[in-house]
Amino acid sequence: MRKIVLALTGAVALGGCSATTPVAAPEVATISSPPPASSAPADTRPQLRLDTSDEERDRLYTAYDDCLVGHGVKVLVTVPGPQGARRLDDSGDPKSAYLACASKLPLQPRELDEASNPNFAAQWNDHVRCLRKHGIKVHVTKPGEWTWDSDTNVHPPNEDQIEQDCIREAFGAGS
Repeated sequence: MRKIVLALTGAVALGGCSATTPVAAPEVATISSPPPASSAPADTRPQLRLDTSDEERDRLYTAYDDCLVGHGVKVLVTVPGPQGARRLDDSGDPKSAYLACASKLPLQPRELDEASNPNFAAQWNDHVRCLRKHGIKVHVTKPGEWTWDSDTNVHPPNEDQIEQDCIREAFGAGS
């Protein structure tokens, strides 16, 4: 009797090992697999930096514009040539295009985000002082905004470069 019980126990044990019960594949992230459904959605928008080059900024905004056009936003003007640009309809229609492309809209540098930079107002004032030091006659209207001192301002030919340099000077150090 003892030999029969051991034989049955062995058969049951072996039978359990050879069962054809489907085994779930392990959830391992691979390059070709999407992230697990339980992961929290991350902000995937591209983040500009204070030192982002003009070329990189243009590339990111072109990708956003391409997405909008691909989803139905109208192109109002196209400037021909190697430095050509497009002007898109900014009415917000179709809304579905803006929703579909929201993840491609670049975020401004963190230092220029008033909500996350506790020194923003003081740094903005430093920025405007720098502009004035370089001959751009403006004054602060409120943090994040400035306006010209008069209607007859002389614009230096390198005004854009001065603006970029002053932003880097005011917001780049110690932020």
